[in-house]
Amino acid sequence: MRLILCTFLLVLLGCSSTIQSSKTLKKEEIVFSTISKGTLFGNGIEGILEEKFTITNEKQWQVFLNKINSVNNVSSSFSEININFSNHNIICVFDTIRNTGGYAIEIERIFIEKKNLNIVYNKKEPDPMEMVTTIITQPYHIVKIQKRGEDHKFITKN
Repeated sequence: MRLILCTFLLVLLGCSSTIQSSKTLKKEEIVFSTISKGTLFGNGIEGILEEKFTITNEKQWQVFLNKINSVNNVSSSFSEININFSNHNIICVFDTIRNTGGYAIEIERIFIEKKNLNIVYNKKEPDPMEMVTTIITQPYHIVKIQKRGEDHKFITKN
């Protein structure tokens, strides 16, 4: 009887330590810095649709800068435009074109889980009774991270 009880306790303790170790696996948080967060104004002449993408080299960056500056010199408000793409990538999220102000989009968190680089972003809409500007807008957020090799997965919070 004691042998059965001891065996049961060993199995139970062994299982609980396995469960605890899987719970303690942490997601690796990735530090990022905002290059720009704001709103494009106008009717979308820049040709940037609602999209989420990563820029990994200088050629893509220059094409993007030309596109975003095609109507207004938006990049003049960027915290930096000289990016070392051997060490960094740029992550961009653009909301859809909106008929009014009051909207925003923000990258809140970037972490690695199961070999994916997960980019969590949130879209904000104005409250139904909130006073907003009557101008066509397109919210965006652009951040810089250390160059990583993982696949990217964009996750919206709402």
